[in-house]
Amino acid sequence: MAYSDTNSIVEILDDFLDEDQARELAARLEDEIGGKTDSKSLKYLLYRLNAAYSKRPLRAEHFKRCLLYALIVAHLFVVFVNIAAFFITPFLCPIWIWMPINSFIITVTFTRQVCPLTKLENYLRTSVGMPRIGGFVGHYVVRPIRKVYMAYKIGVKQGNDRNRDLSGNEEEGVA
Repeated sequence: MAYSDTNSIVEILDDFLDEDQARELAARLEDEIGGKTDSKSLKYLLYRLNAAYSKRPLRAEHFKRCLLYALIVAHLFVVFVNIAAFFITPFLCPIWIWMPINSFIITVTFTRQVCPLTKLENYLRTSVGMPRIGGFVGHYVVRPIRKVYMAYKIGVKQGNDRNRDLSGNEEEGVA
C-alpha cells in the first residue's frame, strides 16, 4: 500500500471523526482485528493506519499523559476505598445500610460491564500511543502480583538448584 493511499484513508477518517476518535478507532482496529487476522496485507494496512495517527503535538501529548497518570491514581484510590468499604461498613453501619452498599460493590466488581473510568483510560492511552488495557484491576493489580510471584517462584527453584552438590560427590543410594 502506498503512502498516499494511507493518507487518503486518514483524510476520509478525519472528515467523519475528530483526530482523537480516529486515533482510537485506528488503534482498536489494529489491536482487535489486526491481532486476530491471518491476512498479512490487512495487518500491514491497519499497522500503517495506526502509525499515521501516532504523530501528535508534544504539548498535547504531555498533558494527556499527565491526565492519564492522574486518572490511574484516582482509579486505584476508588478501587482500594471500595475494598476497604466492603470490609469496614458491616462493623460501622446497620445492616440495612451496609448490605446494599456491599451488594453494589460486589455487582460492580464482578460484572463484565466495562467501567467508565477504564473506557476513559483506554481513550487516553490510545491518544498518547499506548496499548489499550482489558481491565483495570487485572492490569494494575493482578498482573504485577503474578509477575512478582512468578519471579519469586523461579528464584526459589533456581535457589534449590544452587544448593545441589555440583562436584559429583553426591552420595548414591544403596540398592
